[in-house]
Amino acid sequence: MPQPDDFVHPFAQVALANITRDYPYAAHHVTRSADDIVEPREKNPAFANSFDWHSSVHMHFLLVSLLSTETAQTAPWRDEAIDTLSAHLSREKLTAEAAFLRENPTWERPYGWAWAVELVRALKVSTEPRMRDLAPGAEVLAQTVFDLTVAWLPKMAVPVRHGLHSNTAFGLRRILLGARVLERHDIVDAIAASARRCFSDDHAWNFHQERSGQDFLSPGLCEADLMAEVLTEDELAVWLPDFLSELTPESPALKPVEVLDPTDGYQSHLYGLGLSVAASLMRLAPKLLSSAEHSGNHEVADHAKGFLTTVDRLMAPGIEAAVSDEYMASHWVATFAWEALELRVK
Repeated sequence: MPQPDDFVHPFAQVALANITRDYPYAAHHVTRSADDIVEPREKNPAFANSFDWHSSVHMHFLLVSLLSTETAQTAPWRDEAIDTLSAHLSREKLTAEAAFLRENPTWERPYGWAWAVELVRALKVSTEPRMRDLAPGAEVLAQTVFDLTVAWLPKMAVPVRHGLHSNTAFGLRRILLGARVLERHDIVDAIAASARRCFSDDHAWNFHQERSGQDFLSPGLCEADLMAEVLTEDELAVWLPDFLSELTPESPALKPVEVLDPTDGYQSHLYGLGLSVAASLMRLAPKLLSSAEHSGNHEVADHAKGFLTTVDRLMAPGIEAAVSDEYMASHWVATFAWEALELRVK
């Protein structure tokens, strides 16, 4: 399997191309009157590119993240990346994006919200000073998401449990991680309480029937990822092996699904599925091993080790698609590929 350094340049080039490409663009907005029919950039001055708003946000996040790598320090695209990000992520433009979220409080919930928080977190922890300089002006975006999240959670009767953008656990985990960095302890507590309410009684997730033809997330593994952030070590040692008890290294859920039509934007989600599953396995396997050590459960330990043997095969199709000429994959997949590649070398 290639190393992350091998992909800094190609992923940066993909990200730069995406965040400077205005069309095609899918604007998923409710049109309330003819006045709403305007160019995307009039509504979303920072993120009217990379096919849709959430992909634009996480492609900006990817480029910010890549700038912190050693490989990027002498890269020929470095100055262009910094100039482009500085122009797009200005205080003025992100204040306008935050206002749009407040005016449309269910839009991009929770997937786009989650990536907006991830972007602000990446700016704040960047090793590039000019990216860190953008963080104070960008915080309005994260704080808006936090406020929308804390208003939404009490009204959420049940979570969304499927493998697409509205998956509750995927979004909440990333918002929680950003809230920790930005010291919004009220948001951390609210998400933890909602996660416990929604998921703590779950057990023996049915991974055999989980997949559908346009998933890019594993609902079960997203839930496990969230609960791994919320439960205490002792609680997780009991909950996690039970919840994952139906998952084995041989499960169909841990095999890549062939994409028969890469031009189909929904089917191309399956590239991301392999990558997101691999990332979850790499986060969760060490926690399973830790619980197995305490309990002496050799079967759990064997499964955890076996999960890691599936990672390379799961990742391979998505890594290739991330830098392909097929825009339905290349406008978004590289973000998921980079996360998995970074986890693989830890």
